[in-house]
Amino acid sequence: MLDQLGNGLLLGIIISVASVALSLLYGVTRIVNFAHGEIIALGAIATLFLSSPIDYRFLFLDRFTPLGLNFVISCLLAVLICGLFGGLLELLLFRPLRKGNVGNIAVLVVTIGLSIFIRHLYLLFATGRVQNFPLELQRRQTYLFFDMTPRNLKVLIIGIFVMVLIGLLLTYTKLGKAMRAVRDSEELSSVSGINSDNIILITWISSSMLAGLAGVFQAIINDVRWNMGFLILLLIFAGTVLGGIGTSFGAMVGGFIIGILVQVSVGLPFMEGHTEAKNAVALGIMIVILLFRPQGIFGKKERIS
Repeated sequence: MLDQLGNGLLLGIIISVASVALSLLYGVTRIVNFAHGEIIALGAIATLFLSSPIDYRFLFLDRFTPLGLNFVISCLLAVLICGLFGGLLELLLFRPLRKGNVGNIAVLVVTIGLSIFIRHLYLLFATGRVQNFPLELQRRQTYLFFDMTPRNLKVLIIGIFVMVLIGLLLTYTKLGKAMRAVRDSEELSSVSGINSDNIILITWISSSMLAGLAGVFQAIINDVRWNMGFLILLLIFAGTVLGGIGTSFGAMVGGFIIGILVQVSVGLPFMEGHTEAKNAVALGIMIVILLFRPQGIFGKKERIS
Protein backbone atom coordinates (compact mmCIF):
# COMPACT_ATOMS: atom_id res chain seq x y z
CA MET A 1 0.00 0.00 0.00
CA LEU A 2 2.90 2.37 0.73
CA ASP A 3 4.22 1.77 -2.79
CA GLN A 4 0.78 2.39 -4.31
CA LEU A 5 0.25 5.58 -2.33
CA GLY A 6 3.69 6.85 -3.34
CA ASN A 7 2.96 6.01 -6.98
CA GLY A 8 -0.39 7.76 -6.63
CA LEU A 9 1.22 10.96 -5.36
CA LEU A 10 3.72 10.88 -8.23
CA LEU A 11 1.06 10.27 -10.87
CA GLY A 12 -1.01 12.92 -9.12
CA ILE A 13 1.70 15.57 -9.41
CA ILE A 14 2.11 14.83 -13.14
CA ILE A 15 -1.63 15.05 -13.78
CA SER A 16 -2.01 18.10 -11.52
CA VAL A 17 0.65 20.16 -13.30
CA ALA A 18 -0.68 19.12 -16.71
CA SER A 19 -4.29 19.77 -15.62
CA VAL A 20 -3.42 23.26 -14.36
CA ALA A 21 -1.84 23.97 -17.75
CA LEU A 22 -4.90 22.70 -19.61
CA SER A 23 -7.31 24.53 -17.30
CA LEU A 24 -5.35 27.78 -17.60
CA LEU A 25 -5.49 27.63 -21.40
CA TYR A 26 -9.17 26.74 -21.51
CA GLY A 27 -10.07 29.36 -18.91
CA VAL A 28 -8.62 32.19 -20.99
CA THR A 29 -9.06 31.00 -24.58
CA ARG A 30 -11.94 28.49 -24.33
CA ILE A 31 -9.84 26.09 -26.43
CA VAL A 32 -10.03 22.39 -25.55
CA ASN A 33 -6.51 21.49 -26.65
CA PHE A 34 -6.19 17.84 -27.66
CA ALA A 35 -2.57 18.54 -28.66
CA HIS A 36 -1.80 19.14 -24.98
CA GLY A 37 -0.35 15.64 -24.68
CA GLU A 38 2.12 16.29 -27.48
CA ILE A 39 3.46 19.39 -25.69
CA ILE A 40 3.95 17.18 -22.63
CA ALA A 41 5.89 14.69 -24.74
CA LEU A 42 7.95 17.52 -26.25
CA GLY A 43 9.23 18.42 -22.78
CA ALA A 44 10.47 14.88 -22.21
CA ILE A 45 11.91 14.30 -25.69
CA ALA A 46 13.68 17.68 -25.72
CA THR A 47 15.21 16.97 -22.30
CA LEU A 48 16.39 13.55 -23.48
CA PHE A 49 17.95 15.04 -26.61
CA LEU A 50 19.68 17.83 -24.71
CA SER A 51 20.98 15.68 -21.84
CA SER A 52 21.93 12.39 -23.52
CA PRO A 53 25.65 11.69 -24.09
CA ILE A 54 26.99 12.87 -27.43
CA ASP A 55 27.66 9.29 -28.56
CA TYR A 56 24.06 8.26 -27.79
CA ARG A 57 22.58 8.10 -31.26
CA PHE A 58 19.90 5.41 -31.23
CA LEU A 59 16.98 7.61 -30.23
CA PHE A 60 17.35 10.07 -33.06
CA LEU A 61 17.75 7.70 -36.03
CA ASP A 62 21.47 8.52 -36.39
CA ARG A 63 20.54 11.86 -37.93
CA PHE A 64 21.00 14.12 -34.93
CA THR A 65 23.71 14.13 -32.28
CA PRO A 66 22.52 14.74 -28.69
CA LEU A 67 24.14 17.69 -26.94
CA GLY A 68 25.18 16.04 -23.67
CA LEU A 69 24.28 19.05 -21.51
CA ASN A 70 23.85 19.12 -17.74
CA PHE A 71 20.56 17.42 -16.84
CA VAL A 72 19.08 20.31 -14.84
CA ILE A 73 19.99 22.80 -17.58
CA SER A 74 18.45 20.43 -20.13
CA CYS A 75 15.19 20.33 -18.17
CA LEU A 76 15.02 24.12 -17.97
CA LEU A 77 15.80 24.53 -21.67
CA ALA A 78 13.18 21.91 -22.57
CA VAL A 79 10.51 23.81 -20.61
CA LEU A 80 11.50 27.02 -22.42
CA ILE A 81 11.33 25.19 -25.77
CA CYS A 82 7.80 24.08 -24.93
CA GLY A 83 6.87 27.67 -24.09
CA LEU A 84 8.29 28.86 -27.41
CA PHE A 85 6.39 26.12 -29.22
CA GLY A 86 3.14 27.14 -27.53
CA GLY A 87 3.73 30.77 -28.45
CA LEU A 88 4.28 29.82 -32.09
CA LEU A 89 1.07 27.77 -32.10
CA GLU A 90 -0.85 30.83 -30.92
CA LEU A 91 0.80 33.26 -33.36
CA LEU A 92 0.79 31.06 -36.46
CA LEU A 93 -2.31 28.93 -36.00
CA PHE A 94 -4.81 29.79 -33.30
CA ARG A 95 -4.71 33.58 -33.53
CA PRO A 96 -5.53 33.56 -37.26
CA LEU A 97 -8.34 31.08 -36.51
CA ARG A 98 -9.66 33.36 -33.77
CA LYS A 99 -9.45 36.47 -35.95
CA GLY A 100 -11.30 34.56 -38.66
CA ASN A 101 -14.13 33.80 -36.21
CA VAL A 102 -13.69 30.06 -36.66
CA GLY A 103 -16.14 28.17 -34.43
CA ASN A 104 -15.18 26.22 -31.31
CA ILE A 105 -15.98 22.85 -32.90
CA ALA A 106 -13.72 23.60 -35.87
CA VAL A 107 -10.89 24.66 -33.51
CA LEU A 108 -11.40 21.45 -31.53
CA VAL A 109 -11.01 19.43 -34.73
CA VAL A 110 -7.84 21.41 -35.53
CA THR A 111 -6.32 20.48 -32.15
CA ILE A 112 -7.15 16.80 -32.75
CA GLY A 113 -5.48 16.89 -36.17
CA LEU A 114 -2.51 18.77 -34.73
CA SER A 115 -2.18 16.14 -32.02
CA ILE A 116 -2.06 13.27 -34.51
CA PHE A 117 0.39 15.12 -36.78
CA ILE A 118 2.86 16.05 -34.02
CA ARG A 119 2.66 12.63 -32.36
CA HIS A 120 3.69 10.88 -35.56
CA LEU A 121 6.49 13.38 -36.11
CA TYR A 122 7.84 12.22 -32.75
CA LEU A 123 7.56 8.63 -33.93
CA LEU A 124 9.67 9.46 -36.99
CA PHE A 125 12.22 11.47 -35.00
CA ALA A 126 12.48 9.50 -31.78
CA THR A 127 11.42 5.98 -32.91
CA GLY A 128 8.91 3.87 -31.01
CA ARG A 129 11.34 2.42 -28.49
CA VAL A 130 11.02 3.29 -24.80
CA GLN A 131 13.96 5.37 -23.52
CA ASN A 132 15.17 6.63 -20.14
CA PHE A 133 16.99 9.72 -18.98
CA PRO A 134 20.74 9.21 -18.31
CA LEU A 135 20.24 9.05 -14.52
CA GLU A 136 21.54 6.59 -11.95
CA LEU A 137 19.16 4.10 -10.36
CA GLN A 138 17.93 4.79 -6.83
CA ARG A 139 16.31 2.63 -4.16
CA ARG A 140 12.91 3.44 -2.73
CA GLN A 141 12.81 4.88 0.76
CA THR A 142 9.93 5.36 3.20
CA TYR A 143 8.86 8.95 3.88
CA LEU A 144 6.10 9.27 6.50
CA PHE A 145 3.33 7.16 4.93
CA PHE A 146 4.58 6.51 1.38
CA ASP A 147 7.53 4.98 -0.48
CA MET A 148 9.47 6.56 -3.34
CA THR A 149 13.03 7.28 -4.47
CA PRO A 150 14.81 10.45 -3.29
CA ARG A 151 14.76 11.78 -6.86
CA ASN A 152 11.01 11.28 -7.16
CA LEU A 153 10.51 12.99 -3.80
CA LYS A 154 12.30 16.03 -5.23
CA VAL A 155 9.97 15.92 -8.25
CA LEU A 156 6.97 15.87 -5.91
CA ILE A 157 8.26 18.82 -3.86
CA ILE A 158 9.18 20.87 -6.95
CA GLY A 159 5.78 20.14 -8.50
CA ILE A 160 3.90 21.29 -5.40
CA PHE A 161 6.07 24.41 -5.19
CA VAL A 162 5.40 25.27 -8.85
CA MET A 163 1.65 24.84 -8.44
CA VAL A 164 1.56 27.03 -5.32
CA LEU A 165 3.62 29.65 -7.16
CA ILE A 166 1.25 29.57 -10.15
CA GLY A 167 -1.72 29.92 -7.83
CA LEU A 168 -0.20 32.98 -6.15
CA LEU A 169 0.71 34.56 -9.49
CA LEU A 170 -2.79 34.07 -10.87
CA THR A 171 -4.39 35.45 -7.71
CA TYR A 172 -2.24 38.41 -6.71
CA THR A 173 -0.45 39.75 -9.80
CA LYS A 174 -1.65 42.15 -12.49
CA LEU A 175 -1.07 39.45 -15.09
CA GLY A 176 -3.30 37.02 -13.21
CA LYS A 177 -6.04 39.64 -12.89
CA ALA A 178 -5.72 40.42 -16.60
CA MET A 179 -6.07 36.72 -17.43
CA ARG A 180 -9.23 36.52 -15.36
CA ALA A 181 -10.57 39.63 -17.08
CA VAL A 182 -9.97 38.14 -20.54
CA ARG A 183 -11.53 34.89 -19.36
CA ASP A 184 -14.69 36.67 -18.26
CA SER A 185 -15.00 38.84 -21.38
CA GLU A 186 -12.42 39.48 -24.07
CA GLU A 187 -14.40 42.44 -25.40
CA LEU A 188 -14.81 44.16 -22.03
CA SER A 189 -11.17 43.58 -21.13
CA SER A 190 -10.13 45.29 -24.37
CA VAL A 191 -12.33 48.27 -23.49
CA SER A 192 -10.56 48.39 -20.11
CA GLY A 193 -7.21 48.80 -21.84
CA ILE A 194 -6.05 45.18 -21.61
CA ASN A 195 -4.37 43.84 -24.74
CA SER A 196 -6.22 40.53 -24.98
CA ASP A 197 -3.96 39.22 -27.77
CA ASN A 198 -0.88 39.62 -25.57
CA ILE A 199 -2.64 37.99 -22.61
CA ILE A 200 -3.69 35.04 -24.74
CA LEU A 201 -0.13 34.72 -26.08
CA ILE A 202 1.29 34.74 -22.54
CA THR A 203 -1.32 32.15 -21.55
CA TRP A 204 -0.26 29.84 -24.39
CA ILE A 205 3.40 30.21 -23.42
CA SER A 206 2.70 29.64 -19.71
CA SER A 207 0.41 26.68 -20.33
CA SER A 208 2.92 25.06 -22.68
CA MET A 209 5.79 25.54 -20.22
CA LEU A 210 3.74 23.85 -17.50
CA ALA A 211 2.85 21.02 -19.89
CA GLY A 212 6.55 20.60 -20.75
CA LEU A 213 7.40 20.48 -17.04
CA ALA A 214 4.77 17.76 -16.57
CA GLY A 215 6.46 15.84 -19.39
CA VAL A 216 9.85 16.15 -17.70
CA PHE A 217 8.31 14.89 -14.45
CA GLN A 218 6.64 11.98 -16.22
CA ALA A 219 9.88 10.94 -17.92
CA ILE A 220 11.92 11.17 -14.69
CA ILE A 221 9.37 9.05 -12.83
CA ASN A 222 8.67 6.61 -15.67
CA ASP A 223 10.30 6.82 -19.11
CA VAL A 224 10.25 8.61 -22.46
CA ARG A 225 7.83 7.44 -25.15
CA TRP A 226 6.73 9.06 -28.39
CA ASN A 227 3.07 8.85 -27.30
CA MET A 228 3.55 9.42 -23.56
CA GLY A 229 1.37 12.53 -23.43
CA PHE A 230 -1.45 10.88 -25.32
CA LEU A 231 -1.43 7.94 -22.88
CA ILE A 232 -2.34 10.16 -19.92
CA LEU A 233 -4.43 12.75 -21.77
CA LEU A 234 -7.73 11.22 -20.64
CA LEU A 235 -6.60 11.35 -17.00
CA ILE A 236 -5.59 15.00 -17.46
CA PHE A 237 -9.02 15.86 -18.83
CA ALA A 238 -10.56 13.91 -15.94
CA GLY A 239 -8.54 15.86 -13.37
CA THR A 240 -9.48 19.16 -15.01
CA VAL A 241 -13.19 18.34 -15.16
CA LEU A 242 -13.30 16.86 -11.66
CA GLY A 243 -11.65 19.90 -10.08
CA GLY A 244 -13.77 22.34 -12.07
CA ILE A 245 -13.22 23.50 -15.64
CA GLY A 246 -11.40 26.81 -15.81
CA THR A 247 -10.25 26.78 -12.17
CA SER A 248 -6.52 26.27 -11.65
CA PHE A 249 -6.85 25.36 -7.97
CA GLY A 250 -9.56 22.84 -8.84
CA ALA A 251 -7.31 21.31 -11.50
CA MET A 252 -4.54 20.88 -8.92
CA VAL A 253 -6.82 19.05 -6.51
CA GLY A 254 -8.61 17.08 -9.23
CA GLY A 255 -5.30 15.91 -10.69
CA PHE A 256 -4.10 14.62 -7.33
CA ILE A 257 -7.39 12.84 -6.68
CA ILE A 258 -7.32 11.10 -10.07
CA GLY A 259 -3.65 10.11 -9.71
CA ILE A 260 -4.10 8.64 -6.24
CA LEU A 261 -7.32 6.82 -7.19
CA VAL A 262 -5.68 5.25 -10.25
CA GLN A 263 -2.73 3.83 -8.31
CA VAL A 264 -4.49 2.91 -5.07
CA SER A 265 -7.21 1.06 -7.01
CA VAL A 266 -4.55 -1.48 -8.07
CA GLY A 267 -4.58 -2.84 -4.51
CA LEU A 268 -8.32 -3.46 -4.41
CA PRO A 269 -9.28 -7.18 -4.13
CA PHE A 270 -11.41 -7.24 -7.30
CA MET A 271 -8.55 -5.67 -9.31
CA GLU A 272 -6.20 -8.63 -8.86
CA GLY A 273 -5.10 -9.72 -12.31
CA HIS A 274 -6.85 -6.74 -13.92
CA THR A 275 -4.48 -3.86 -13.22
CA GLU A 276 -4.87 -2.62 -16.80
CA ALA A 277 -8.36 -1.50 -15.77
CA LYS A 278 -7.07 0.80 -13.01
CA ASN A 279 -8.00 3.95 -14.94
CA ALA A 280 -11.61 2.76 -15.12
CA VAL A 281 -12.02 2.87 -11.33
CA ALA A 282 -10.82 6.48 -11.10
CA LEU A 283 -12.93 7.59 -14.05
CA GLY A 284 -15.97 5.78 -12.65
CA ILE A 285 -15.62 7.61 -9.32
CA MET A 286 -15.24 10.88 -11.24
CA ILE A 287 -18.53 10.24 -13.05
CA VAL A 288 -20.32 9.57 -9.75
CA ILE A 289 -18.98 12.82 -8.25
CA LEU A 290 -20.02 14.82 -11.32
CA LEU A 291 -23.55 13.41 -11.09
CA PHE A 292 -23.92 15.23 -7.76
CA ARG A 293 -21.73 18.22 -8.60
CA PRO A 294 -21.64 18.68 -12.40
CA GLN A 295 -19.54 21.85 -12.21
CA GLY A 296 -16.72 19.95 -10.50
CA ILE A 297 -15.46 20.17 -6.94
CA PHE A 298 -14.36 23.82 -7.11
CA GLY A 299 -16.13 24.94 -10.29
CA LYS A 300 -18.97 27.44 -10.54
CA LYS A 301 -22.21 26.70 -12.32
CA GLU A 302 -21.83 29.61 -14.73
CA ARG A 303 -18.61 28.04 -16.08
CA ILE A 304 -20.49 25.06 -17.50
CA SER A 305 -20.98 25.60 -21.20
